Amino acid sequence: MKYLFTLLSLSFLLSSCGTNSVDLAIDNPTTEPVIIKVDTLEVEIPAEQVVWVEMGKGMHSLTLKNDSIVDFNFQSDVYMVNPTLTEYLMTGEYYGDNNSYEIYQLTNKRTVEFLGIELEGDYAIVNGLINPVTWDYGPRESLPETVQMESTAGYEVLQKLFSPIEFINLVSASREQE
Repeated sequence: MKYLFTLLSLSFLLSSCGTNSVDLAIDNPTTEPVIIKVDTLEVEIPAEQVVWVEMGKGMHSLTLKNDSIVDFNFQSDVYMVNPTLTEYLMTGEYYGDNNSYEIYQLTNKRTVEFLGIELEGDYAIVNGLINPVTWDYGPRESLPETVQMESTAGYEVLQKLFSPIEFINLVSASREQE
């Protein structure tokens, strides 16, 4: 009987985890703390930090600094919440051989404007309040130097989301190396 109870408890615990939960990465790319309310939970996000909140899937309310309330039906597993409505740059970072690179460049060519700079390539602007996470590396996460690929894969592309400060620092560092 004890074994059956333990087995039932374990199966209930496993079934209640994962698929019914949503992870929110609440990002603050600014130099000042930001406060947002998720349902009744008040969350303070320190400057240039991300705070993670886990909740169940379904309808939830976000209350912003100006007391505006946004109701949203969270159905994906991971979202980034952008309470400052900052514009982020998502880029594709190519890892692979030179033979496939030209094809990759031709098929992933878009023009975007970010921080007043026109960029052409594998770029997208992310600036919504609630954004399903479609990137591999978020703000302030470093891309790997190398990636391990399947032997049949010619290349791999990892998506990286840059905050404005992070992008400015990247451009400044590359100019210093020239």
